Amino acid sequence: MKGIYFEEKGAFLLEQLGMTKSEFARRMGIQRQNVNALFRTNNLEIIARVAEVLEVPLGLLVGYVEEQDVFELSRSELHCKVNEEGEEIRPEDVPIGDSPEDIERRRLIISKYYHNWKLRNPSLKRYNLSLKEDINIRFVSITETCTHASRSYLSTLAVLQLDAILTNAKVAWIAEGKNNGNQKPFEKMIVMKYDCVGIGVIKMTVGVRRRTHEKVQYCITALKI
Repeated sequence: MKGIYFEEKGAFLLEQLGMTKSEFARRMGIQRQNVNALFRTNNLEIIARVAEVLEVPLGLLVGYVEEQDVFELSRSELHCKVNEEGEEIRPEDVPIGDSPEDIERRRLIISKYYHNWKLRNPSLKRYNLSLKEDINIRFVSITETCTHASRSYLSTLAVLQLDAILTNAKVAWIAEGKNNGNQKPFEKMIVMKYDCVGIGVIKMTVGVRRRTHEKVQYCITALKI
């Protein structure tokens, strides 16, 4: 074991949740320069307060971890209020409108779909015929897809075709990864496309991790033609 999650992965967790150290410090009521010291605390009351601020279970902050991708639950998964665990999500469940309430509902549906998918696929990967390699589902797959696909009805429907996309999408082009934000861990971004009846062309971006070259599904959206 390398150490408790909060001590080893605090900064990574903030980055994945899209929260700056300054914002985290403000919510905790401390100075920004004290954030790193806070990461090293063993005080359970303080860690419980952190869990409340970050909207994650306390167990995620005190459990032992050995790798970066151990934290694979998004906040929307942790607080999802859509279908019961394992229940099938149907296209008719997806709202069509563009109101903030519709977008939030779609975001929760996407998150729940990934949750159910992981229950069915504990290896968290699927073989792609074009790449001739596995494409892996990671925390960033959920956060990026929830953020972008939820903005569109068709993009949300596209996510419900995850198995077919992971298996059958074909390489369209390859670009260099951006050295910032959620793309920072990836040296290249592979743009892949899949033609789906009733939805149209679906775009899936796959990140290639630095050093390991692991392929990670990054984002899925339906293209407007």
